[in-house]
Amino acid sequence: MLVNGDLVRVPQGAVIMGIESDPTPIRVAIDPSIAIVIDNKPTNYGLIKILMDEEVVFVDKRKVQFVGG
Repeated sequence: MLVNGDLVRVPQGAVIMGIESDPTPIRVAIDPSIAIVIDNKPTNYGLIKILMDEEVVFVDKRKVQFVGG
C-alpha cells in the first residue's frame, strides 16, 4: 500500500499519462526513474499521481515499485 510521499521506482517501459480525466499516454519511460507519490488514491483507470523529473504525471499503480523498506 502506497502513501503520499513514498518514493517509488517507475520501470522502463511504463506508460506515462498526462491528465487524470483522459488516460491518453503522453510517453513511455525510456529509462527507469525514481518518483514521489503525490496522490495515492487510484483514479477510475487505476492511475496514481506522481512527481517525476520535475513534472506531475499519472502512472498505473500496478507498475510502480516501492523503494525502501
